[in-house]
Amino acid sequence: MNYYYLGVDQGSHSSRAVLFDNNGKIVADAAQKVTLNRNSAGHVEHDAVQLLDSVTYVIRQVLSSLDGQQLEQVAACGIATQRSTVLAWNDSGKALSPALSWQDVRAEKLLQKLKLHEQEILRLTGLPLTPYYSASKMNWLLNESDSVKHCSRDQLRLSPLISYLLFHLLENRPYAIDHSNAQRTQLFALDSLTWSERLCGWFGVDSTLLPDCMPMNASYGRLTDTHIPVTAVCGDQNAAMFGSGAPGPETALINIGSGAFVLRELERFSSSADQLTGIACSDRYKVSYLREATVNGAANALSWAEQQWHVEDLLGRLPEWIEQVDEPPVFINAVGGLGTPWMQAGLHSSFTGSGSYTDAEKAVALIESIVFMIQVNLELMNAEKPLYKLRVSGGLSNQDGLCQKLSNLSGFEIERSIVTEATARGVAWLAAGRPQNWRIAGNCRDTDVIRFVPQQDEALQTRYQIFKTEIERLVNNMQQTDADK
Repeated sequence: MNYYYLGVDQGSHSSRAVLFDNNGKIVADAAQKVTLNRNSAGHVEHDAVQLLDSVTYVIRQVLSSLDGQQLEQVAACGIATQRSTVLAWNDSGKALSPALSWQDVRAEKLLQKLKLHEQEILRLTGLPLTPYYSASKMNWLLNESDSVKHCSRDQLRLSPLISYLLFHLLENRPYAIDHSNAQRTQLFALDSLTWSERLCGWFGVDSTLLPDCMPMNASYGRLTDTHIPVTAVCGDQNAAMFGSGAPGPETALINIGSGAFVLRELERFSSSADQLTGIACSDRYKVSYLREATVNGAANALSWAEQQWHVEDLLGRLPEWIEQVDEPPVFINAVGGLGTPWMQAGLHSSFTGSGSYTDAEKAVALIESIVFMIQVNLELMNAEKPLYKLRVSGGLSNQDGLCQKLSNLSGFEIERSIVTEATARGVAWLAAGRPQNWRIAGNCRDTDVIRFVPQQDEALQTRYQIFKTEIERLVNNMQQTDADK
């Protein structure tokens, strides 16, 4: 009998629902764009109701495209969401605040008070002290939002986005969160797999306001008005890592969407001073861990550039420009702040040299900056334990020029699967019970994979060295300025 599995992916720019068959092939899909609002004070927000409505819409669109027999054969659903995006709401499900994006840094000042506990926070959570995670944003909501202040504490809920969505999407209306999204709050202890009273105390967040923690693979309930059980819930990057099945610790996945993320599964838990430690997967029996690196400015940096440089259709013009431009300038890409290993907010994007550049030169420099930041993190991962395979996914990975530059710089052959919707496919794979017949990258037929073979490019290597030197200088100057205050 044929069975189908629904994967839902709620991201920074769109919500998607994709139905897969027994072999992991797409049967039906739907997408809906969502709005991301920014201002100059570091506030980056979504309308929480719009996010919920978009998810509800894409699920309904996919299920309504099925005939009666197909609908009965939808065996399970998995839901993945953008991580570290949080909101306040009440126990009836009404949003009391916007959804503060993972890119939001409005609560950065709070972290200065927690520097004393920085190493202990890293040890407990696997995460460095930074405003990109949820805890400082939760503190801001509690202390700065009038609607939150006026809500009775016994009715108040403070959670990542996934908990708000699950409450509205499932018949049993749970107040729950999975391990991977909980960890990104920076209030969740990796050793106990639950909320840490010590962390909650430091960040000023009452643990009684937080949802119940559950494994990523668990019985969450059924989608409202259907028979379909939700059996997997996780963060979007966790799901993307499994977009082509289990990668293995010798493989790094580079998922390039709004931000770029480099992930590899760990054979056992270990911490890192330079990169993140997270939960790859969990069920009632075991937990596996991952090493993660983040590049904050990827596709969202292209959107920033279109506005700042007044360039139309930058993404569409990139293939031609990458072919044309041989010697772009070096661009320090601080859009959204610097991710690993620097974890530095407040730096302004800039070119290292002076002069006037064409739109094409600036755009290619931006693409190379993404490649450079990924390469810094690949070198750190490779030093920890050698890598043998690189796999790319995400919307921006469809730029052949970007993939070729990354292959040239890293010296690795890069595989890009023709499989699309890596995040939805990964969470559907988890919901389906991790089936072995969903094709695994590295064992694919040649027709399933596009490969980029490294070529010598000394000029690219030179620009990379300039980039590394300049970014270290800028970060050191900012850290010294902060220390002198």
